Amino acid sequence: MQDNAAPAPAPVLPPQGKNPRKPFLILALILLATLLAFALYGLLTRGEEGTDDAQVTADVAPVAARVPGQILKVVVVENQAVKAGDLLVQMDPADFAARVRQAEAELDTAKAQSLAADAQVGVVEASSRGGFFSAQAGLEGSNQNVESARAQVAAAKAAVARSEADAHKAELDVRRARELRATGAVPQAFLDNAEATYDATTAAREQARASLSAMQGMERVAHERVGEAKGRVEQTTPVDAQIAAAKAQAELAKARIKVAEAALELAKLQLSYTRISAPFDGTASRLTAREGQMVQPGQALIALVPDATYVVANFKETQITKMRVGQKVDVEVDSFPGRTLHGHVASLAGGTGAMFSLLPPDNATGNFVKVVQRVPVRIAWDDLPADLALRAGLSADVTVHVE
Repeated sequence: MQDNAAPAPAPVLPPQGKNPRKPFLILALILLATLLAFALYGLLTRGEEGTDDAQVTADVAPVAARVPGQILKVVVVENQAVKAGDLLVQMDPADFAARVRQAEAELDTAKAQSLAADAQVGVVEASSRGGFFSAQAGLEGSNQNVESARAQVAAAKAAVARSEADAHKAELDVRRARELRATGAVPQAFLDNAEATYDATTAAREQARASLSAMQGMERVAHERVGEAKGRVEQTTPVDAQIAAAKAQAELAKARIKVAEAALELAKLQLSYTRISAPFDGTASRLTAREGQMVQPGQALIALVPDATYVVANFKETQITKMRVGQKVDVEVDSFPGRTLHGHVASLAGGTGAMFSLLPPDNATGNFVKVVQRVPVRIAWDDLPADLALRAGLSADVTVHVE
């Protein structure tokens, strides 16, 4: 019988001169080199913390108007370098100059009123004391007039009594003369004399009574004048109070001088605010002021970028464990490749960047996902080269030597 079975395949033999373990050796060498590179990098960067999340920044100040008004002239142009005190914008000073003149006039008025009040103190002191003494003298004179009037009334009463006695005697004499004349014992002349005497004594009695009435009226007037004199004495008695009131008016006038001086100083300040000057050296950017423009207090006109800059680096929260103020820092700014600048840690922020955002995150939720936070670190320059124009906002790489 013929055998129809296929012949068995010959075994495949490895090519002569090749090692089958060579690829594994190459892979092992690559892994070893990688591990050695990581070990060398860790050794070289031991004691350093770095980040590329850093920027050059500056304390940009918006220069704003402090008083309302119209812009007369814009002195600077966009992105012009200025020095501290340089005029940036001139506003219309006419209104504020008028207010200064008005305040000066009010100050002069207040000073004049103060001088008048000081002079009035002396006048009031002299007049009040003189009025008091005059009132006392008037009271004493009125009292004396009352006593004199009383004496005159007493004398008038005595005269009335005497005249009444004389009139009564003359009346009796007339009666006797009439009786004697009726009997023819005395002549008619005797009766006529008696009647004349009676008429005279009666007139004298009426005159005495009238004089008494007049003296009594004078006495009442004297008493009334005593009351008036007492009133004037009481009115002029508070001499110290009147003097104190005059001195108070003088002090009030002096206080008005201070108020007027403060108003004048405020008016001069507002006039000075019409000249908007640079508060420090820097670059005038984002210029929004235009000639003829009406502005209001607080309206930003220029963004002044200072020449002095610093770096803010945002490190991970795991990188700041050993970071301290004063540690040395190397900075590489992207705009100047190949140049390493030096500085030091000036301060570390009191919170993470997320805490200072407009809407801080709220982790008290059920879908919380832990995210590594970053802490802003401020870095100050050390011996910054003068030929570098570092502008705010430039990106940088920062390395802090923590050991």
